[in-house]
Amino acid sequence: MRGNIPPMLNACEHSIRLYSARKIAQLRAKPTGSVAVAAIAGRDSIAAIIEALGTERDISVIVPTSVGTGTEFGDLETVHEATEFLRDRIAALFPGRPLELLTETRFGSEKLWAALNARFAAEIQRRFGMDSPCLACHLYVHLARVPLALALDSTVMISGERDTHDGRIKLSQTADSIDAETRVLKRAGITLLNPLRTLSGTHIETLTPGWPEGARQLECVHSGNFKLADGTVAYDRADHLRYMEEFFEPAGNVVIDAWLGRDDAVRGEDGVPSCDYQKLIQNIL
Repeated sequence: MRGNIPPMLNACEHSIRLYSARKIAQLRAKPTGSVAVAAIAGRDSIAAIIEALGTERDISVIVPTSVGTGTEFGDLETVHEATEFLRDRIAALFPGRPLELLTETRFGSEKLWAALNARFAAEIQRRFGMDSPCLACHLYVHLARVPLALALDSTVMISGERDTHDGRIKLSQTADSIDAETRVLKRAGITLLNPLRTLSGTHIETLTPGWPEGARQLECVHSGNFKLADGTVAYDRADHLRYMEEFFEPAGNVVIDAWLGRDDAVRGEDGVPSCDYQKLIQNIL
């Protein structure tokens, strides 16, 4: 066991209580870099785990996680089905390798999502000339996994984000935003693996045969909100970069610092943790 769980996490985030104290102790005792907290969402997330296992030989335990945003709809059974698809692919592709795939867990942090994506939307639009909940939502899903990763002493997180989707821009995933997310998680001592960043859809199909792009996953009410009426993406890289530098990355950093006890801004006047993410984010605007 390499370090204590920061006390702020016990007060703010319930995800660290998803496993028994015994299971947490077992996972914390694993060698550094062997336990990876992984995203379970659509096809790309599953392909990313498979690709990472092919290159990161130190990984021996996958902790599959689904982060709720409050904006999704569809059949939650798809999350379980994705995990079982992964289990079958691991057995087929890595026979004899001692790999443990845990049962998937689902959790979220509504107050954190609201602070990053909803409460200051008007201010972000005024200041940066742009606003889409998809931008900081992807930062949110990474941040939401950090408390669990820290509780398990995991230094690796796997996600299926790509710089482009065969040339198509998605504002939730750009090379600049992935770089920024990687830096934010590094602040918590976590390496964010995005092994699909430059890979094609064709390559992903070889990793997840029989799984069409966009199928068998939860949907979001905000899907496509960054597209204009003609289907083109409303994207100005200069505005995007300024948003990243002045809001996106500082917001992620201040949340990490609060969780790790580097910032007392989430404490009330009585010194008790209040987990006031809205106050944290407001302080950087």
